Amino acid sequence: MASYDDIVNLALRRSLFYPASEIYASAPAGVYSFGPYGAAMRRKIIDLWRKELVHKENFLELEGALILPEDVLKASGHLTNFNDPMTQCTKCNTVHRADKLLQEKTGKEFKEAQSDVELTAALRDNKLFCPKCKGQLSGVRKFNMTVSTGLGAVTKTTAYLRPETCQTLFVDFLRMTKTMRVKLPQGLAQVGKVFRNEISPRQTILREVEFAQMEAEIFFDPAFIDNVDSFDAVADYKINILRTGKKETELVKAKELVTQKIVSGKLIAYYLARTQQLYEKYGFPTQKLRFRELDGDERAFYAKEAFDFEIETSLGWVELIANNYRTDYDLKKHSEGSKKDLSYVYDTGKKILPHVWEISIGLDRTFYAILDNSYRKEGERTWLSLPIQIAPMQAAVFPLLSNKPELVQKAQQIYKELHDCYDLFYDDTGSIGKRYARMDEVGCPFCITIDFDSIANGDVTIRERDATKQKRIKISDLRQTLFELISGIKKL
Repeated sequence: MASYDDIVNLALRRSLFYPASEIYASAPAGVYSFGPYGAAMRRKIIDLWRKELVHKENFLELEGALILPEDVLKASGHLTNFNDPMTQCTKCNTVHRADKLLQEKTGKEFKEAQSDVELTAALRDNKLFCPKCKGQLSGVRKFNMTVSTGLGAVTKTTAYLRPETCQTLFVDFLRMTKTMRVKLPQGLAQVGKVFRNEISPRQTILREVEFAQMEAEIFFDPAFIDNVDSFDAVADYKINILRTGKKETELVKAKELVTQKIVSGKLIAYYLARTQQLYEKYGFPTQKLRFRELDGDERAFYAKEAFDFEIETSLGWVELIANNYRTDYDLKKHSEGSKKDLSYVYDTGKKILPHVWEISIGLDRTFYAILDNSYRKEGERTWLSLPIQIAPMQAAVFPLLSNKPELVQKAQQIYKELHDCYDLFYDDTGSIGKRYARMDEVGCPFCITIDFDSIANGDVTIRERDATKQKRIKISDLRQTLFELISGIKKL
């Protein structure tokens, strides 16, 4: 199994991700950039989410503003409730998140929703000191994570960088009902950056100040929560659930989640199934996936039901998705804050305030988990066993020798002929072994090599990444063969 250091070293070596503004000593913690391979992988992750969830479920995809007026976050509750427990070293002034520090040092479970008094007592009872300088830690206090900014040249208007992508979907719901002929249930979705003033950013892209979410909010009439046209397609599909108070996960059919009243209705069971299916397509085995049911102390203040979707990594179970039954909390609060009626009006004239089921996915955490799950090492060889649909490129093209003009010319010709159809990479630098190794480390599934037999016989060698199996293919058949390999119609 990969270690955290293995993943970070590979990411830095191949510029998958790396600290932003790293040439400056003043660069802030918790902010990362993604290089060409990393950026391509993130796009592919988004594309698969868009294909499997947004398009198949007929969600409307928006692209909301990053800057929100103060009134939006007042109405949503972020200015009063969006807090993390903070403790500060009285000697070196380093700030720590109290619940995480307690978990790391004691191995016991602590919750961010616990009171400041409880967490302070836990720090004292466990005799914890600053991990940086061993200084005394202050009492715990709440720290609001919203990032404010001032707008205007002279008179500054207070605004905020959005702390989550969902709020723009809620405030845009009324416009969608008026312009997009919305029929409930209706999902609104978007992908984009959010900003949180994290107390102690750590573990690279797992806890950042600036990060990305893939968000879906499904608006529905609670009276028809069991009216799900596609439910039969997932009724017998088994979902990995960790119930509150249980230590072991259990596989439960979607229909049993409803009949056993683990969830409020078919709509919720359906989207739990669809979410797990998406991550199976990202390459995760089912046993590494689980929906952890949250109890009343753990749930967000707006959630009637909540499940954290977690993936088992080399760091343990990591939360990737917040799945929340938000009821009508958000539309009600924004109706009050904006003085606008956000009700949905049926053709009959009946008005309701829809309820919302949320699927809020951490894109960067998903990216990290995919790296962790796909990392392989045998002897001196390291590779990423990525699903083809999220590999940064579909194939690489190499001349066997870079100092032979006839091979370079033929390789460049093949690259140009295929480049319009496929995501290709061309490389003629270094030995063929080193070029294979570079492509293996970024998960490229196929490498095409042009050698002297290619000139004589009109064929090339295709090498498959995981098994390193090689096969000769006619150049005239190359376009079709690549299509069949990439689409999964056949294997090498």
